[in-house]
Amino acid sequence: MTKQQDDLETELVAARERISEQEDEIAELYDLQDDLEQYTRKNSLEIHGFPESAYTSTEEVVLKLAGAINVDVKPEDIEISHKLNSKGVKPIIVKFQNHKVKSNLYKARTKLRNVRVSNLFPSATTATRVASERIFLNENLASFRRELLKQANKKRKEGLLVSAWSMDGKIFIKTSPDGRPLRVYDKNDLENL
Repeated sequence: MTKQQDDLETELVAARERISEQEDEIAELYDLQDDLEQYTRKNSLEIHGFPESAYTSTEEVVLKLAGAINVDVKPEDIEISHKLNSKGVKPIIVKFQNHKVKSNLYKARTKLRNVRVSNLFPSATTATRVASERIFLNENLASFRRELLKQANKKRKEGLLVSAWSMDGKIFIKTSPDGRPLRVYDKNDLENL
């Protein structure tokens, strides 16, 4: 009986080690999948705040928006653009041929504070102007990173952070106005502030 119990305990220890190794491997695979998914979105941006009634094509929105914030974007720089399927004012997703064009447009997003739909589409109806929201650009983040940024922004609204943003698919935060940006890799980084 004692030998049998010792054998079973040895098997249990070995099984626990295998499970631990497999859990580590699964976590690593999730990280690799997230990195790969984000890499496929590297050249994409989401444009929010344009009611569908304001424009005739999504490419038109991209070009007018770029012109309004003084970023040189030509039609040939756009690989594809279309509306995303969501409730309310549907965001536009645009994938650029070149990462540099995407980065230039994204970095200039702070100039959007003074841009309104009526500035870009002066012939828009009053109903369209009322339906329009604030115009803003987001990186097209993979779901894990999108949720991470959402949680960081929640902490920012609670006053625990000064700012939270993404750059090239990486999530950054600042805990004080004069502090250095910190990269956030997972939820634990936010919880351990």
